[in-house]
Amino acid sequence: MTTVHHEPESNDASIEELLREVGARDEPSAEVARDVMSAVHAEWRDIVQQRQRQQRVVAWRYAAGLALAVLVSTFAYRFMASEQAQVASIVHGHVLASTEADTDPKVRAVGEIIRVGDIVQTEVQTRAAVSFPDGLSLRLDHGTRITVDASDRITLAAGAVYIDAPADGAGHGHALTVNTIAGSVQHVGTQYEVRTQGDAMLVSVREGRVVVTSPTSTNTGEAGQVLRLNTDGELTLSMLPSTDPYWQWTLQAAPTFDIDNQSLAAFLQWISRETGRQLVYSTPQAEAAAADVKLRGSIEGLDADAALAAVLSTTQLRRYRTDTHEIGIELAP
Repeated sequence: MTTVHHEPESNDASIEELLREVGARDEPSAEVARDVMSAVHAEWRDIVQQRQRQQRVVAWRYAAGLALAVLVSTFAYRFMASEQAQVASIVHGHVLASTEADTDPKVRAVGEIIRVGDIVQTEVQTRAAVSFPDGLSLRLDHGTRITVDASDRITLAAGAVYIDAPADGAGHGHALTVNTIAGSVQHVGTQYEVRTQGDAMLVSVREGRVVVTSPTSTNTGEAGQVLRLNTDGELTLSMLPSTDPYWQWTLQAAPTFDIDNQSLAAFLQWISRETGRQLVYSTPQAEAAAADVKLRGSIEGLDADAALAAVLSTTQLRRYRTDTHEIGIELAP
């Protein structure tokens, strides 16, 4: 038996036959074409506007976040900068202070702050003292003008400053540098004065040592010496004892020692440092008794010798005759 296979008609032939039956497609009218184009354009415009709104929201959120970050950073910077800029506080008298931005000097009194950038001055009849956080004291004589360049650096333009670091060494870490027209000074010890004098500076060392630097040399000043350095680099030396009346102004510029609830020993140590005299006890028993005595009251308005006499009169200790460079303390018989 013979099987006959019929080949399927090709797809191309089927498509041609279908097209002949359907005939040519009518072209849309111009009105329909316009409607279609309008609809497509409207849909496209809606899509574009929606994307633009999304982009604006994202951009706004980004800008808002950036602005908030900048605001927080600025606030933190200003807060931290203001904290870092505080150098010292006024503890005696008052000063006139200005800045480069605000050149009108304003009075600052006890308790107010000295900051980096301040231009500080005393009047012809006033003195003042400021205290640093580590205990270092800076006293300003009549007619003194300084600029606070940094927390550890000042420039002395006129007058005189007296630097006193604590005797226990706590202030030695504060390496304050005093710049002048002739050179700079930095302390190694604890007590000294820097004074302007025309085209020169005078550095008087009461206790410890100082390093005096000029563009051409570096010199060390010892206790009892006065170094005069001019703008030509010329250095001359003279002597000034720690008990010389010259130092009296530094005590007048110092804050009054609050004796209330302090030991007699602490008061005597303060008197010793302020007058430049060495404290000497006649016996260990006298020294122990001074440490045990607690004081009450005030020495406000009294000079050093009057305050010493008034305080000792309330205790079982007294002053005995010694060298003028010493304060001798003994137990009363």
